[in-house]
Amino acid sequence: MDITLAEFFNPMGFIGQPIWTLLFLSLLTAPMGCFMVWRRLSFFGATLAHSSLLGAIFGLMTGIGVLEGVTGFTVLLAIGLSFWLNQRLLSADTILGLIAHLNLAIGVIAISIMDNLRVDLTAYLFGDVLSISTAMFYTTSCVAILSVIGIIWGWKGLVNLTVQSQIAQIEGYNIKGFELMFTFILSLTIALGMLSIGMLLIIAMLIIPAATARLCSNSMRQMVGITWCFTLVSIIGGMLCALYFNFPAGPSIVVMAGILFIATTMLKRVL
Repeated sequence: MDITLAEFFNPMGFIGQPIWTLLFLSLLTAPMGCFMVWRRLSFFGATLAHSSLLGAIFGLMTGIGVLEGVTGFTVLLAIGLSFWLNQRLLSADTILGLIAHLNLAIGVIAISIMDNLRVDLTAYLFGDVLSISTAMFYTTSCVAILSVIGIIWGWKGLVNLTVQSQIAQIEGYNIKGFELMFTFILSLTIALGMLSIGMLLIIAMLIIPAATARLCSNSMRQMVGITWCFTLVSIIGGMLCALYFNFPAGPSIVVMAGILFIATTMLKRVL
């Protein structure tokens, strides 16, 4: 398929609009992926992503909208999990694994019995990048910009929450407030990611570039910047593969991120 560079990056074009939506989303996945790696919350994020299907169904059934349903459900679930994990009788990975797969199973069953609603389960699971709407593009761009402003404003508090939460609390930081802020932005990221790249792939987009950047960064700020660069390469490379080889766009982006991780790991060992 012949396409010019201007058409490829045209924000209102068939290819350009999904690309720019994902590029704006990368403004969130880069810092939030780093925080997840630093805090070892990949399983926590996966639980929210798997459970987001129930939020989408709730949004459809109530008429409030899929994005609103997913965001509200994941925020409430994340807050509930944070409290439950502190009071747990079982290990955290056991509880998270149980909730993730149980919610996913309930979501699939709910879709199967809803005769009045037509839901494309594959699009929710693996994304449908090339069909991203103009409304989704504007929503993602606005939410991403506002969330990044919030992250920049609360950067020091979020870092202290990650590195030394007890000391930060002694120094007067509102730990609960920053924890709520982190949970809310992570929920927004997963909600937007579910509606673009899919609930099963958004965690990969959060974790893989951040893990790659950790191999070649010397500071937290540097790691976020490098993560964003790896994410950009993954998005553009994956979309090119989808365009020229007719591969699925979402999985192609994740595979590209995986290739960068493998190449960086090999290069790190050689050097």
